[in-house]
Amino acid sequence: MSPRDCAGWSGGTTEADGLCTGHQRVGFDINFSRRRLKGWTEITINPTDPMLRQVRLNARQCEITKCTINGKTAPQVKYDNPYSKIKIHDTATVHQHGMLRKKIEGVLHDPPEFELVVTLPSKLKIEAADPFNIAAQHALAGRGNVTGRATPDVPDGGVKTPAPITARPDNMYTPFMPLVLRIEFVLDNIRDGFTFVGCEPGDMRYPHAYTTNSPIPGAACCLFPTLDGIHERWTWEIEVTVPRTISDIDKRSSPVVMQEEGEANGTITNGINGSRTPKPDEDVTMDEDGDLDMVVVCSGDFVDEEPHPTNPTKKIVKFTQPQAVAPQHISIAVGPFERVNLSEFRDQENEDAMAQMAKDVIGYCLPGRDADLKNTCMFMPKAIDYAVKEYGAYTFSNFKLCFVDDLATDTVESASLALCSNSLLFPEAIVDPLWDVTKKLTYALTTQWSGIQIVPKDWADIWVIIGLSYWMTGQFLRTLFGNNEYRFRLKKDAERICELDIGRPSLYAQGFQVPIEPASLDFIKLKAPVVLTILERRLWKVSSSMVLNRVVRKTFLSAEAGDLKNGLMSTAHFIRLCEKNGHNKLDAFFQQWVYGSGYPKFEISQRFNKKRMIVELGIRQVQGEELAGRKVTPEEFMKDALDRQKNVVVGPTPPLFTGPMTIRIHEADGTPYEHVVDIKDAYMKLEIPYNTKYKRLKRSRRQKERAAAGAGVDVSLDAQQNDDVLLYCLGDVLQGEEEVDDWRLVDWSKEDEERMAQESFEWIRMDADFEWICALNIGQPDYMFLSQLQQDRDVIAQYDSVRHFAKVRESALVSTILVRTLMDRRYYYGIRVEAAMALARCATAELDWVGQFHLQKAFQEFFCYPGSQIPRGNDFSDFTAYYVQNAIPRAMSRIRNLSGACPGTVQKWILDVLRYNDNSNNQWDDCYYVANLMRALADTLSPQSQEDPFGFDLMDEDDDDEEDGDEYSEKKLHEMALAEIDRYQRMDQWQPTYRNIVSEVALGIRKDLMLKGIKDLDYRVFMAYTREGTLDTLRVKAFDCLIDLGALRNPNLAPYICYVMGNDPSPFVRRRAQMAFGRGLGLIACEQAKPVAPPNGLRLGEMIIEDPGVDNAAGRQEELAKETIDGAITALKKAVSEDPMMKEALWTATTSPEIGLIELRFLLDICDLLYTAKISHLVILKTRKRLRVKHLGKGLLHFTWKYPDLTQRRPVSPTSVPAPPPLQPPPHHTSMSQFPRSMPIKLITNPRGKSPPTTPGSGPVKKRPQQHPGSVRRTPSISHAHNSSQPHSQSQAPNGTTAPRIILKLKVGGGGAAAGGSSTPGGANGGGDGGH
Repeated sequence: MSPRDCAGWSGGTTEADGLCTGHQRVGFDINFSRRRLKGWTEITINPTDPMLRQVRLNARQCEITKCTINGKTAPQVKYDNPYSKIKIHDTATVHQHGMLRKKIEGVLHDPPEFELVVTLPSKLKIEAADPFNIAAQHALAGRGNVTGRATPDVPDGGVKTPAPITARPDNMYTPFMPLVLRIEFVLDNIRDGFTFVGCEPGDMRYPHAYTTNSPIPGAACCLFPTLDGIHERWTWEIEVTVPRTISDIDKRSSPVVMQEEGEANGTITNGINGSRTPKPDEDVTMDEDGDLDMVVVCSGDFVDEEPHPTNPTKKIVKFTQPQAVAPQHISIAVGPFERVNLSEFRDQENEDAMAQMAKDVIGYCLPGRDADLKNTCMFMPKAIDYAVKEYGAYTFSNFKLCFVDDLATDTVESASLALCSNSLLFPEAIVDPLWDVTKKLTYALTTQWSGIQIVPKDWADIWVIIGLSYWMTGQFLRTLFGNNEYRFRLKKDAERICELDIGRPSLYAQGFQVPIEPASLDFIKLKAPVVLTILERRLWKVSSSMVLNRVVRKTFLSAEAGDLKNGLMSTAHFIRLCEKNGHNKLDAFFQQWVYGSGYPKFEISQRFNKKRMIVELGIRQVQGEELAGRKVTPEEFMKDALDRQKNVVVGPTPPLFTGPMTIRIHEADGTPYEHVVDIKDAYMKLEIPYNTKYKRLKRSRRQKERAAAGAGVDVSLDAQQNDDVLLYCLGDVLQGEEEVDDWRLVDWSKEDEERMAQESFEWIRMDADFEWICALNIGQPDYMFLSQLQQDRDVIAQYDSVRHFAKVRESALVSTILVRTLMDRRYYYGIRVEAAMALARCATAELDWVGQFHLQKAFQEFFCYPGSQIPRGNDFSDFTAYYVQNAIPRAMSRIRNLSGACPGTVQKWILDVLRYNDNSNNQWDDCYYVANLMRALADTLSPQSQEDPFGFDLMDEDDDDEEDGDEYSEKKLHEMALAEIDRYQRMDQWQPTYRNIVSEVALGIRKDLMLKGIKDLDYRVFMAYTREGTLDTLRVKAFDCLIDLGALRNPNLAPYICYVMGNDPSPFVRRRAQMAFGRGLGLIACEQAKPVAPPNGLRLGEMIIEDPGVDNAAGRQEELAKETIDGAITALKKAVSEDPMMKEALWTATTSPEIGLIELRFLLDICDLLYTAKISHLVILKTRKRLRVKHLGKGLLHFTWKYPDLTQRRPVSPTSVPAPPPLQPPPHHTSMSQFPRSMPIKLITNPRGKSPPTTPGSGPVKKRPQQHPGSVRRTPSISHAHNSSQPHSQSQAPNGTTAPRIILKLKVGGGGAAAGGSSTPGGANGGGDGGH
C-alpha cells in the first residue's frame, strides 16, 4: 500500500518512501544572549511498507546531535546541510557567481530535496498492529491527517476523513505499528527562519525573537527537521523553553547552564559583531524593566506553563495544534509582550447572535504599545464575525496578533497567529494610515481561510489563494468603510493594473518561477482580487445570485469536511466550481484574464439617428496598436532585466478581448436603460433602440429652474402644471448671482445650450457594472459628462467624469464645474479631492489664473476665518474635510507658469498656511498634514520641465511682485521656505512625531532640491540617518535618497550600501536596501542617477540655442535604445561592470554569512546581470624563493629574496609537448644552466612505456635514483592528484590505476605562483598550498 492509499491522503512522501506522517512534537530552548536555538523533535511515522528501512526528511542549517527511532539509536544518519555549501574559496571574485549559484539551485526548487536520511536499526521490525486494540484505532484515526509529498498530477477530488474505527472492514489494509523518530539538534549562526531583536550590544529595544515563515520551499526545515512544504499537514505539539524574565536572559550563575551552553570562560557571544565579556561589576538586570515576564505566543492552543526542572531562571511553555496544518504555518514569538483582549470591542448584540461561533481575538505588543494596539485592531472582532457568517466556521479556537520589530514584511501569516510589524500600530490621534493598516490586518485574518485552510496545489495556482483572500478582505472593507470607498479604490486598482500590465506574464504564469519574485507577488496581490471582482459581476448577471460567495463558502466547507483533498486548490478545480454554480462556461474569461496578459483599450463613438430612433455605437479595440511596448523605468528595470536573464517570454497583447458589456443610456426622461452587448470583434457597430419620446431633457429643466431662481420667479406651480418633476442633483451649489460674481463662475454659452437642447439623451455610460479591466475613451460632449457627474450616483461614474475634465482643454467653464464639485459636501470625498487636483490645470495666465483663485477661495471658505486668509485652528473631526484640506495645498503646488516655475503668489500662500498652522485645540495629530504642507511648499521651489519652447515667461506677474515689495521677492521666498522646512525638521528631532514622518518627508525634500540643482549635493545630510539605532523606516528613506542622488557611482558610498545589504542586523533594512539598490541600477541604466542642474548657471526661463549644424543622431539613437530593456542593460554594464570598487563591494555582500537564501539569490541575480560568469579561477601555489647576496664593497653584503622568473617565455601548450623520454639519472656534473627556469615545469608521474611491477611475484620495486637539486621532485601528493578522465592507454601505477602525466603552468604573482584556467578537480575546488 502506498501513502496515496491512506485515507485522506493528499500529498506527502512518495510511494517509494513507504511512510506517512501523522503527528509531530517540537521543542525549542531559546538562548537570547548567544542567539542560539537548541531543540528536539519527535515525528510519529505510520509505515505503509513492511520493508521500510530509511526515513528521508528536510533539514537545513541544523547541527544534528542525536537521532533515535523508538528509543534505539539510528545506525546511520546521513545529513547534507545545504547551508554549509553556500560558501566559496577566498580567491573567488564576482565573476565566479555562477559557481555559487549552482550550490543553491537545488535548495530553492519545489519540492525541496531531502537533506536528512535516517537508517532504521536492523533489529527494528515493522510489525503489523491489531486493528481492534485501542492503539491501532488511534493510529488509524490519525491517518486521516497524514500526508506525503504532493505531486501536481494528484486529482482534486478525495476521500473523506474516516471516523474512529470500531470494526475492521473487509477491504481495509491492516496498519503497521507507528514509529517515533526523535532528533536532537542545535542551531547556531541562524540565517533563515528565526530573528532575534534587541540582543545586539547597545541595542536598547526590548529583547524578543520570532519565526519568519514564508511560503518558499524549505522555509520550515530551517528550524527543525520535518517534511517541508505547504502540502504536508498533521497535528502538532510545541514546547518552548525561555527565560522567565528579561533579567534572566544574561544570568549565567547556574552551573547547569554553564555546562549546557559550554561557556567555560564567561564570554557571551551576542550578536553579529562578535562577543562581549561581562564585567565583574556589571549589573545583570538590564534596567527597571528587567522584571517583565517573557511571554510565548505560538500557533495553536495554550496548554500549560511550568518551571524548568533544572534551571530556575527558565520556564517551559506548551502548546498544541489539534488541527492538521503545514510546517510552514507554525509560528512562534517570544518577548515581554503585553496581552490585550480585543474581544471586548465586540458588540453585545453580535456576541449574542454569534453564540458558540464567536471567536476570541487577542493582541500582543511590546510594553507601552497597548493603547496603540487597541486603536489599531479594535475592528478585528467585527471582521472575524463577518468572515464566519459569510464564509464558514473558523477552524481554530482563537485568533492572535503579535506585533514585533524588524519584520521584513508587514505581516507573516500562520495558523491562528499573525506576526505583524510594529510600524502598523498607530495611536488614536492619527488618521492617515487607517485604510492601509485595516486592509493589511484584515488580509492577515482572511488568510486563515484562504492560505492556511486551503493552499495552492501548484505554485501557478497561488493567484487563486491570494485573490480569494484579498477579495474577502475587500468585501469586509465595503461593510466597514462604505460602498463608495470600496468602489473608488477598486477603480484606482484597475487603473494601476492598466499601467503595469504591459509586457508582463499572466497571472497564472507569475507562479512558474519558484520562489516567486516580490515584484511578481505584489502584482498578483493587485490584479487577482480585481479579476475575481469582475468574475463576480459577470456570474451575477448570468444567474442573478451571489455565485462567487457560494463558491467560496462551499470550498471552505469541502476543505473542512475532507472533500477537498488536503485543502489543495487548483485553477482547474476553481474553474469547475464556478461553472457548476454559475451554470455557464467560463473558458474564454479565464483564458483572457488568468492565462493571458494585458488589457483592452476601447475607443467608443456614438451618434443618435433621429430617423430610425436608434443610438448608433461604434466600439473599437486599439490595445494592439497603442500597447505594443513600454519604456523601461527605474522602478521596473530590475524586474524586466531579471525576466530577460531568465528567458521569460511574454506574448503580445491580444488584439481582441471578448465578453459581455453593460451599456447604460440615460434618456431624456431621466430613465436609465441598460443594454448588455456581447463583445466579439475588434470593431463592432451597435444599434441600440431609443425608448423615450416627446420628453424634455432634465438638463433643460435645470437650466430653466436656475434662470427662474435668478429672476426670483416661483416655478413650482408651472412645474406641476407641466408634469415636470423637480430634479435635485449634485454640484448645484453656488447658483446665486452674487455667488456667481464673487466666485467668477461662468455658464454654458448659447451655442452649447442650443446643442444641448437638440440632444435626445443625457449621457451614455459604458461598462456600467464594472465587468472589465480596461481603458475607455468615450466620444461624447462635455455637457454629457457634466450630467453624468451631477446625476449618476455611482462613484465610478463621477470619477470618470472628473478625469475627463482633467484631460480636456482648460477653460473657465471647466474650472466652474470642478469648483462646484469641490464645494459640494454631498460628493464622496475622493471625488472632491480629484476635482481639486484637476483645478490646478485651469490656473493659467490665459484664464487669468482662475483655477488658482478657485482653490484659494475654496480653502478660505472651508478652513479660514471669514473674510481672511488666515487659517482657523485645525479640527480633523470630519475626516472628509481633512482629506480635502490636504488636497488643496497639494493641488496649488502643481500650478506652473509658461516657464515651468511656480508663481510667487502660490509660494507665499502655501508658506503662510504652513506658518499659521495651529493644532493646539485639535484632538488629532497634524504630523501628516504638516508633512503634506512641507511637501507642497518644496514642490513650488522645484523647477519643472519647460513647456514653452522659447523659454520666455509670458506670465505678467511683475506688478504683483512689485506690490508685495522686496519682502516677498523670489529669492526671499526661497530662503523663507527652506528655513521653515528646516525648522520643522529640527522640531521633529527634539519632539519626534509619529514614526518621524516629518523628518522622513524632509529628507525627501532635500533630495529633490539637490536633484533639481537648487541645493548643493551633500551626502552627509543623509548619512547621519543611516546609522543603526535610527528608526528603521527613516534609515530606509535615507538610503533611498542616497541612491537617488547617485550614491552607487560614488566609490565611497557604494561599498557602504553593499555592506548594509549584506551585514545589517535588521532584515527589514537589508530587504529595503536591496530594493533601493535595484532601483539605483535602474537609474544608472536609464541615465537618471546624476543630479540635474541648469547648465552653465542658467536661470529658469533663459534660453539655450543649439547649433543646427551639429548632428545629434547618434545621441538620440542611444537615448532611444535605453528605452528598451536590452539597451538599458548594455548601458548599465558599460557604466558599472568595470568598476573595481563595485565588484569587490557587491561580492562581499553576496558572500556575507548573515543573509538568507532569498537575499542571496537577489544578489546573485545582480551579479549575473552585471558580470560575465567564469568557471575558472586562480590557484595559489607555493614556489621556492632563493636568498641572493650582492657584495657592495668594504665588507658590506646586500641580501635579497629572489623568486624564479617563470614568465619570460610563453608557456607551451600541453598538447604540443612531445612524449618525454624515460627519466634518466642526471650526471653529477650537470649545471643549473641546463634547467632553464623560464620553461614549464613538467610533473611526470611515470615515464611512457615504463610500468613498475604490480604483481606480488615481480619482485620489489627498485629505488629511484637520486635527482639533481635542480630537477623537479615528484611528491606522493602530486602523483596521486591525477585526472580520472585520462585515457586507459597510460602506464599503470603501482596500485594498478592509471598514472597520467601532469603539467602545471606556473606564473609568479604576489606571494606565489598562480596557475590560471585549471580544469582539474583541485583547481575547481579552489586550490590550496601545492608542492614546492
